[in-house]
Amino acid sequence: MSFVAALMLLAIYSCSETGIGSSLTATRTEVVRDSSFSITGYSTENNTLPARTLTQLLGVIQADNYGTMTSDFVSQMMPAWPIDTAYTTANEIDSCCFIFRLPIGGYTGDSITPMRATVYRLNKPLPRTIDSSFDPTGYYDETGILGAASFSATALSCSDSLSNVQNTNGYREFSVKVDRNVAVEIYNKFKENPDLFRDPATFESIFPGIYVTTTFGSGRITNISNTQFRVYYRQNYTTEDTDTTFNVYASYMASTEEVLSNNNIRLEISDAVKEMVANGEAIVQTPAAYDVTITLPVQEILDRYRNDNEAQTVFNSVRLEIPAEELANDRGIAPPEYLLLIPASKKNEFLSGNNAPDNETSFYAQYDGTKDCYTFTEMRQYFINLLDDKDGVAEEEDCIFSLTPIDVLTDDNEGSSTYNYTSILAYYYYGYYPTSSSSSTIVEVKPAMERPSIVKLDLENAKLKLYYSRLFQN
Repeated sequence: MSFVAALMLLAIYSCSETGIGSSLTATRTEVVRDSSFSITGYSTENNTLPARTLTQLLGVIQADNYGTMTSDFVSQMMPAWPIDTAYTTANEIDSCCFIFRLPIGGYTGDSITPMRATVYRLNKPLPRTIDSSFDPTGYYDETGILGAASFSATALSCSDSLSNVQNTNGYREFSVKVDRNVAVEIYNKFKENPDLFRDPATFESIFPGIYVTTTFGSGRITNISNTQFRVYYRQNYTTEDTDTTFNVYASYMASTEEVLSNNNIRLEISDAVKEMVANGEAIVQTPAAYDVTITLPVQEILDRYRNDNEAQTVFNSVRLEIPAEELANDRGIAPPEYLLLIPASKKNEFLSGNNAPDNETSFYAQYDGTKDCYTFTEMRQYFINLLDDKDGVAEEEDCIFSLTPIDVLTDDNEGSSTYNYTSILAYYYYGYYPTSSSSSTIVEVKPAMERPSIVKLDLENAKLKLYYSRLFQN
């Protein structure tokens, strides 16, 4: 039931509002808030995600009210160009390894538990169409291990066997040593034909990529933000008077935004969660588990607004507040940080491209842990468009929405797609880091793949609040 929420003076509104001209004078305004609308919804399976994340997930985790998740990954590699051949030879290559970069705090589960990462070389290029259900069997030789090493998610807890974990500039890195002949092979290939290193498409004929999995340990999913192949070698400089040798290193290849990388997810959802879904609970779970489909009373809102004939009206806003309940577990698996609200018919197309919410047909909300809710505050334009473009008549597809978990990339996210990844390679060559803008504008959203998450949405107590102004001439 409608009621007067506040009194305010109205500024100038455009002619698109019902019965309002370009300016108003001597008016009295009542702001009406109506929150009498009901929302219904249910969980929807979302068990495959496109390969659109830069975060590589590695590990195994099991938790009550979640299930068991296993993730390994495959990645094409971006070649460095050029490789130093002027002051060194293949004989001067001393050693090589894969370096895996972990943001501090970039894990879910037990930071101390030792796990063993095993790296394989792919024996053929990855398929161009790939998603989270990808099975790498047949793309690598199970007997051809490039290297393996144990690691934890913290350098502070490392025993001698885990001493390859190091802190560096807000990250941790662990290394997997590889036979030097791999580096020698790549060096010689560059000497023979440097053009093969110009782009990933030609480089994959030499080195199709890597498959990384865990062969020991469980209890943690680790976030890897960057993978690079580091080569240690000697540079020799000869002058008339002296011969000088420097011990240096460089990255011959790395995983970057420009190459294909995919997390291979296996998620066995717990019986408790399955039972909640079967009982009609609205569960959102990541990665590759459940979305929630909801029906919003779009036509009812439009009618409520248009049928107020006692005064001229101006559409102010629509706000959606959805309470959420965290599900208890012993691994610190939290609710998704962000949810995307979008017409269900547009979800797949939106998430398959490089898009950001426009607050017209797509909206996002961040989880508020103090209030235990998601709040979508900028939905006004969606209803204005229906008033203007469809004369206030909503079709069925205009009312059915998807609530899907997303990862949000801003122009100041470390490791986001807005970084210059050529500069990441430059760091490994020359010792400087890439930079980014100091603002935090959202530039892109992607299907949630950063970490496992789960939450129960309380749709019965969700509030869809319509605000509009009633104008009276004095």
